[in-house]
Amino acid sequence: MVATIMITFKKTFDYYATDNELGNYISLMVDVVEGDINPQIEFDVESDEQYRYVIVNILDQVLH
Repeated sequence: MVATIMITFKKTFDYYATDNELGNYISLMVDVVEGDINPQIEFDVESDEQYRYVIVNILDQVLH
């Protein structure tokens, strides 16, 4: 049996956060999962009138 695990992180930044700040956070998240067994990582950046959000989905398949 193969199970898929998804972990989602959502980080809130001030609306005026730079693309560099968002990129640094994304790089940090990649470093965190480095060494994991073949994870798939998806990133999404959203914003509203007050904040910018980085959403990180980490997908991994586990064999049982």
